[in-house]
Amino acid sequence: MTKFSKAKKIALWSFTTILAALFLFVGTLKLTGAEQLVAQFTKFGLPSWFRLFVGVAEIAGAGLLIVPRTTTIGAAELGVLMAGCVFLHFKSGEAPQSIPAFVLIILLAIAGYARLPHQRLLTSNRDLPS
Repeated sequence: MTKFSKAKKIALWSFTTILAALFLFVGTLKLTGAEQLVAQFTKFGLPSWFRLFVGVAEIAGAGLLIVPRTTTIGAAELGVLMAGCVFLHFKSGEAPQSIPAFVLIILLAIAGYARLPHQRLLTSNRDLPS
């Protein structure tokens, strides 16, 4: 393994670990009923069970992000949750509050793409057997 590839691997692990920690933290806050998050879900007209569902989904997505074989699945799942968040903010007339969720969608796309199997990233169609 070259120094560059080792550095890339460390950077990718660090990046996905930070993303996973963020979603683990926020998901836990949703499950424990953090006052601000309860108020936000109530303001959007969402039931309490939905906040709990989103919290569990965020924690599950964080777990999927950590495992290299499931990072892409976790990133897609969390990206869908963040897209829902962006939609809710726009729908309620709070477009500026959707910026963090939009940034997270981009970061999740990067993490998911970076963990795609190397065969899909590096193999062109002409290299595939007929």
